[in-house]
Amino acid sequence: KQWYQRRVRAKCIEEALQFAQTELAPHGEDHPEVLEELERTMSLFAFADPEASPFGELMKPSQKHKVAGELNSAILESQNQQTTTNLHSLFKILIWSQDTLSQNKVSFPKMEDISSGIISNS
Repeated sequence: KQWYQRRVRAKCIEEALQFAQTELAPHGEDHPEVLEELERTMSLFAFADPEASPFGELMKPSQKHKVAGELNSAILESQNQQTTTNLHSLFKILIWSQDTLSQNKVSFPKMEDISSGIISNS
C-alpha cells in the first residue's frame, strides 16, 4: 500500500494501476474487510491533488506509521508472538492505575509526564 501511495504521489499512474491489479486486487477478493480501504486508496488517482482529496489522510506520514504498525502486528501474530511491547503494556497499566486511584480520591505519587518522568504527589 505504501509503495502504491508513493507511485500516486509521483504521478506514475500506469505503474501503480498495474501494481494494484496484480498485487492489491487479489487481496481485496480474498479479504472483503480490506476492500473498502483498497477502494479508497485506488480513488486517489481521481484527484489532481491527492493530498487535498477527501482521502488525503491516506497520503500523510501518519498513515505510513499506522500501516507499519499493522504490518508489524500481523507479522508478530503470525509467529505467535506478542503484538504489543512490554513497555507499551506497562504504560497502559500505569495510566489505568493512576486513573482508578484518582477516581477513588486516593493520594499517590502520580507520574505527570511520562516522557520526562516527572512525578508529583497528588
